[in-house]
Amino acid sequence: MRELSVYYCCKCGYYGYYQLQRNAVCPKCRVQMAPLSISYQAFMDLSCEDRDELLSQHIIDSSSPYVQRLLAPHKENNSREVIARMGDRITELEIENEKLNQTIEWMHQTIWELVRKNKGMVPDDKINPDQGIDP
Repeated sequence: MRELSVYYCCKCGYYGYYQLQRNAVCPKCRVQMAPLSISYQAFMDLSCEDRDELLSQHIIDSSSPYVQRLLAPHKENNSREVIARMGDRITELEIENEKLNQTIEWMHQTIWELVRKNKGMVPDDKINPDQGIDP
């Protein structure tokens, strides 16, 4: 018995699973469907978003250059991608901010220790470098 294959319609994006290519006809457009370059099992393992992305990419790749030019601004302004990139950048900035706050705290402690030491408020042997001294 033959394995199922995944076919999609280049016009409307409808997809289905067929054993024989001659049976792969779009029920909406009544045109022959094209096979996807992925196995049935691998396609089933994809999430819905990944399936949509794969089908969209195949449709765009098989479309005319005019359609590709029309879709170019959409690629640049895809809000999900922008949000994902911004989320990653925010995470990076939060990590950097935490490191800078730790540095500032250390500098604050060191400055106050030196001020107290210079004013003679704390003897040299009583300074604990692990613990900061606030005024």
